[in-house]
Amino acid sequence: YMNAVDRLDKMKLPPQDRRIIGTFHYYKPLQFTHQGAAWVNDSAPWRGTRWTGSQREREELRNDFERAAAWSQQNKRPLYLGEFGAYREADMEDRALWTRAVAREAEKWGFSWSYWEFCSEFGAYDPAAERWRRPLLNALLDRD
Repeated sequence: YMNAVDRLDKMKLPPQDRRIIGTFHYYKPLQFTHQGAAWVNDSAPWRGTRWTGSQREREELRNDFERAAAWSQQNKRPLYLGEFGAYREADMEDRALWTRAVAREAEKWGFSWSYWEFCSEFGAYDPAAERWRRPLLNALLDRD
């Protein structure tokens, strides 16, 4: 989680090269986005963690992105949200709600973004069924 939003203040870019932009990844709260992920130690007990879009959850997201925007302004660099997504173990409705919230918050602050990833354990596409996971696709594209 080296590119976490909480580590942006550690990123130092050469001031003379204005072609370099900043990037960060967003997987908060990790207990939701990585519940049951085999590569994350002790994540099995996180199974069943919900993300309901409560006021507190949305404030945490907004505060994180506000800090990222402050870094962007201070460093006079655009920001690219290079990864965000929720692992397949999370409830699909919650995943879609979280995905929509993160994408819209990124857009609100002017960050370009990229979802992690196409068709595997976080994927917006189901390769076995050969179709989009509609809740995720709709969340990404801001459709109902």
